[in-house]
Amino acid sequence: MKKGICITAIYPETVNNYSLLMEALKKTAEEKIFDCVELYFKGTEKEEQKIGDELEKLGLSLVFLGGFLMKKDKVDISSCIESKRRESVEICKKLYKSACRMHAKKMLILSGPSWKVRDEQRLIQQTRKSLTELTEDIDEKNPELTLEYFNDQGEPWLAVGDINMVRRIFEEMDDTHLGITFDTSHTIQMNRDILRSFRILQPWIRHLHLANSVSMNSQSPLFGDKHPLFDVEEGDISLEEIKRLYTEMKHQGLLEKVDICSIEVISRGREDEYYQRICEQANYIWN
Repeated sequence: MKKGICITAIYPETVNNYSLLMEALKKTAEEKIFDCVELYFKGTEKEEQKIGDELEKLGLSLVFLGGFLMKKDKVDISSCIESKRRESVEICKKLYKSACRMHAKKMLILSGPSWKVRDEQRLIQQTRKSLTELTEDIDEKNPELTLEYFNDQGEPWLAVGDINMVRRIFEEMDDTHLGITFDTSHTIQMNRDILRSFRILQPWIRHLHLANSVSMNSQSPLFGDKHPLFDVEEGDISLEEIKRLYTEMKHQGLLEKVDICSIEVISRGREDEYYQRICEQANYIWN
């Protein structure tokens, strides 16, 4: 299993800055804690190809965060409006070409905003249709698609979140080139038990995000989907608890299909300090 770090969440300027991104990649390789990076990059095709070549030289695998753009621009593969859904699929296909040029192992995607009038069966149908269209031309040499679910009853209010609904989406799908990204903080934000939820979705989980949140204090600046460090005051998951959860998952054989496990923390200034803290916490959790 590869161990990853979410570069874009720590160094947001790397999204548009090729040189800064290259520096971050080289630093990560030198740390020798992580052998995978997760990032979104918006640049030229030539820069994408050079990033892919550099990642291979550095021995780093890549999860391309297509979901970064999708969330920002409200790209909606689950839309009840068919024209919007088809347009969103085409945007994802363009993102996928970037993932291929960068030699990614996975491309992470997500649903669009929650529906104003909830129709679960229709939502499932629309999401399945999009996932089928997105995976129909994928082969073994190309990146796997991985769908990350989010809180559908609170910030950030995305359509695909409910654990049982996610299971229903995947139950009747060909998952050869498709998997689920399980996020510990999103699960807790929906008031769901992490281990119980993981077991429900385990057949399709290939990618794991270890992440924290603040859900109990709505007045906190870290409330919602903010992904703080694991030792933050009022955090949902302490550093000791996430280590225990990870160890328990591993010992129970729940991680057998997971090929990438990443730490996801969003920096708030002091980016280099955050990076070092994340390295320290990752070392503690995994060792």
